[in-house]
Amino acid sequence: MVFKKAIKTTTEPRYELTELKAHAQELFEVKEEVLAGAFYGEAEERFTVSEARSKIEQFMKAKVD
Repeated sequence: MVFKKAIKTTTEPRYELTELKAHAQELFEVKEEVLAGAFYGEAEERFTVSEARSKIEQFMKAKVD
């Protein structure tokens, strides 16, 4: 039995993280620093706007010890 790895398919354009940071306020209503924190240590370099929004929301909800 052969298993195929799930492939992400989307029609949304992917943007470099630097582009998303430059427009963080307009797109996500957060400062660049928040976006940088949400993507700290991320291996990928290109994201859709919805992926970025989701990561930012998770970052903002995370508990701080």
